[in-house]
Amino acid sequence: MVKTYTQRCKGSSEDSMSRLSKVIDLQWGILNNYIHLIASASYPFSSVLKSLSEPSFVLPAEGMPGARFLPGAGMMDIVETEGESLVLDLFGNPKGYRATLQPHSGTQANQIAYNAILKPNDKVLCLKPCDGGHISHTVLISRRHKTVNYGLTPEGQVDYTQLRDLAKEIHPKLIIVGGSAQPREIDFEKCAAIANEYNAFLHADISHTATFIAAGLHKSVFPYCDFVTFNTVKNLRGPNSGIIIYRESLKSQVHSSIFPVTQGGANETNMLGKYTALLEWKCRDIREHAKKIISVSKILGDSLKRNNIKLTTGGTDCHILLVELEEKGSGAHFERRFEELGVLINKNLVPNDRRSPTETSGLRIGTTNLAILDYEESDINLLGSWIAQLINGGDISQRLIKQLTQKYNWQPK
Repeated sequence: MVKTYTQRCKGSSEDSMSRLSKVIDLQWGILNNYIHLIASASYPFSSVLKSLSEPSFVLPAEGMPGARFLPGAGMMDIVETEGESLVLDLFGNPKGYRATLQPHSGTQANQIAYNAILKPNDKVLCLKPCDGGHISHTVLISRRHKTVNYGLTPEGQVDYTQLRDLAKEIHPKLIIVGGSAQPREIDFEKCAAIANEYNAFLHADISHTATFIAAGLHKSVFPYCDFVTFNTVKNLRGPNSGIIIYRESLKSQVHSSIFPVTQGGANETNMLGKYTALLEWKCRDIREHAKKIISVSKILGDSLKRNNIKLTTGGTDCHILLVELEEKGSGAHFERRFEELGVLINKNLVPNDRRSPTETSGLRIGTTNLAILDYEESDINLLGSWIAQLINGGDISQRLIKQLTQKYNWQPK
């Protein structure tokens, strides 16, 4: 039984905590009574949750270790210095790279990279959101820079030929690869060959695939990319906060881009949370974690396809399954229907989408939390058949969903 917030805050007045308790208990109710298939978040380690409640933010850590603007940042100096080593260690200690836990989010990690090297009206090659690119690669950046979009092959893979042709045509300052809805892995070596040929920087946003790259199950971003960014909440079971890895030769540009150009002081709470998650992975087998997620994805994807559900690229290499709804209805409609029944799945643009970003023609399904909760194969297949049943015009009993949420329940210790 999950304790209420008031019960956890021993010694506090119940009257003063009652409203806060209701709000926080609402979140616990959602977490424990819904099947969580949102691809952009995973259940954090219990140690990460605990670290986020520590008073790390009481003493601000503005600036970088060894060059703080305020005294008393001794703990954060350790967190940042050791955190950098842990990040690089997670990826096999690539030579010639540095890392920092300072980005407030994955999007700000991206902005730090862009502000470090781009000047107004520089040209940028990136993937548009309906083809799986993240909005931070196009929307904000296009206000100051000239963005050109490359696309996908008919099979849904990155079109490296088009990427090369566009690079030859416009000579971009920066090429961005990666995104928020790409089910297949990316060949970063191919991307680097194109970037090098036309003297462009290469940025890889691996927020959704960092776990698989670190595990050696996807092609590495090293030594090919100049900037690598990710968020630890997707599959790494950390807080909703960013990390940037960059070539050592770009250190001064990145540091000045972090502060004062892109953001102010650090978010000490989230930095401690990221450090905690990295310490957890130091003691755990990330390869087994990644393999388990992919296995669950394959099982669920096969179940959906057996029930006449179309998947972008026909499957997946990661935790993302992208459903193409076609004429069955909008993503927004099915997102609402699934939430009403106790399943959290988000609407998502798909390649060549004719609907707006608020409606969409697709759904994005994430399998990380099914893997964390140790879903059995039979129950994954059952869930797949229920999802397909609703999309194909049928209905699902909330009682059936309740059976799974009672059997598989996230209970942080």
